[in-house]
Amino acid sequence: MSNDVFSFNLKKYHIKKGDGPHIIITGGIHGVEQTGTYTAELVWEKLQSKNVIGEITIYPMCNPEAAKVYERCAPQDNLDLSRIFPGKPDGSYSEQLAHHIYGLTGGADYILDLHCCGVYGSTYTMCWYSRHDFAHELCRALGVEVVIHTKGTRGQFYIESCEERGQKGLLVELPGGQPNGVIDVPAAELMAERIMNYLKYIKVIEGAGSLSDNVVFCGTLDRDNNKAVCDGLYEPAVASGTFVKKGQPMAYVNGEPFNAPYDAIVTTAPPKRYVFQNNDIVRFAPVEAVQKGTI
Repeated sequence: MSNDVFSFNLKKYHIKKGDGPHIIITGGIHGVEQTGTYTAELVWEKLQSKNVIGEITIYPMCNPEAAKVYERCAPQDNLDLSRIFPGKPDGSYSEQLAHHIYGLTGGADYILDLHCCGVYGSTYTMCWYSRHDFAHELCRALGVEVVIHTKGTRGQFYIESCEERGQKGLLVELPGGQPNGVIDVPAAELMAERIMNYLKYIKVIEGAGSLSDNVVFCGTLDRDNNKAVCDGLYEPAVASGTFVKKGQPMAYVNGEPFNAPYDAIVTTAPPKRYVFQNNDIVRFAPVEAVQKGTI
């Protein structure tokens, strides 16, 4: 329990016209992940020329103290804000911030939480599609080609919103962020356009949103089989966002292939560098979808 009571004044954009649903868009829950913040700002700019028929609230920078130091977590307590929702009113700095954000976002119909997966990553949607019936349709409306299944780690904002409040929540990972708050401008611009389609589809802005037929629902990120087996020179064999077949090289270490253990999507492929035994080299997930009730 904290003896201090913190006050928060998060940047907020809000517009309500008509009786359509309410969506809340959040960025910067991890302070360094600033492609998400920039995307949220672009969405607000685009909304100025749209006919809003519902309600939109945007919090582009949810963890400003972390953003100031280009870190994932706020320096006041170094707690991961995306693991402690719904927070505590009498907790540490980040626990109180989580409680504050959770209070601000109750009552919305939809949640869209924008994150970053590093400068060498690719764009993907993350959700609990095997558990939440709305997810397949909404992921297709968002139109990101790759959907990664969450492991269901509680304390994340969008998961707690779905599980505890029945809100329809999705999380998007964008390239950029780590290190030093790098913004991937093309990824942000494309994501902002996709969000416009999403807002049309859920009847928050006027227009006819479409459902993409090119969305692939993949498994969870494999964090066990992506380690270097020895020290040496790592070289990527494929780019981030590439689909690979079982047995296809994803990378090389000292010239030896690091092959895909199954059909997979490569979500992160760093450039050439030296690695050491048990370092992560590439990140990937199985293309095979998670079946309902499995996780």
